[in-house]
Amino acid sequence: MGHTLLNHFVLLDCRGRYSPSLDYLLWLAKTLCATPLADDLLVLQNSTKADVRLRVLGKDGYEADFCGNGMIYAAAKVGEEMNTDAVTIESASGVKTAVKLDGEWKVEIGQAIMLNQEMAAIPAPLLYGRPVFGLVRAGEPHLVMNTPATFTGFYIHQKDFENYCRPLRDITGIEGGVNITMVFENKDKRVLIRTYERGAQRQTFSCGTGSVSAVAVLYNTPDNGSDFDVCSLGGRHTVIYERNKWFLRAAPQRISSGYLTAEPEVHLTLSGISAYTVQNMSVYHR
Repeated sequence: MGHTLLNHFVLLDCRGRYSPSLDYLLWLAKTLCATPLADDLLVLQNSTKADVRLRVLGKDGYEADFCGNGMIYAAAKVGEEMNTDAVTIESASGVKTAVKLDGEWKVEIGQAIMLNQEMAAIPAPLLYGRPVFGLVRAGEPHLVMNTPATFTGFYIHQKDFENYCRPLRDITGIEGGVNITMVFENKDKRVLIRTYERGAQRQTFSCGTGSVSAVAVLYNTPDNGSDFDVCSLGGRHTVIYERNKWFLRAAPQRISSGYLTAEPEVHLTLSGISAYTVQNMSVYHR
């Protein structure tokens, strides 16, 4: 268990052993992500295409295409185990590269694709008075917005932000909805954002694909070698454009480790976590 810029994950390593069914993993994701333990469940599996396969599952019952912060967290674990500063990770959106640089990990996001057709299909009244920069898929789909007049600044109440974003999640017709990334400031390649994540169904402290999406919409196709500072409540991402691709860089943090026993009595035991119970999942201190 750990986080990248306070975007929290529980990582389940299923390599080299029996892998639970997708239905079980989705149930587990719903259970975990309904608590403060995790925004997403990350699952590592064996891969014939890369060093490892990463699957990302959320509270919404869907498997995500990608997770930038999750990729950084997984890359750090796999790189440490393999004693290497470069790994390849298979995801639902393809095989991505990751390299370690001065204690941080830089992962490949790939292309940022403007979803103009999907944007045009949104009924105009649904966006009336909502200043939208664009709809883009940078690993995950994001509706990137300017700060609405109803918000006085960045430090607004979380509930107010979520209440504003929640109805926009499903307005595009994209299966599983879209993430909402709101830009509060943009100056000299420094961007301040907050993101409502479709999988978590709430605001998260940071979002890697949200950081890339905001820069891609605001700066279109910058010069190769350009880098940007993107800040959110959880800290700072470095977003990089090189070799005609987008990359994300940040430092992951591991909080604890443990094990998961099998059904029907499911127990997740983690070091460093205080005791409490969620549904039939027990989490307790070691």
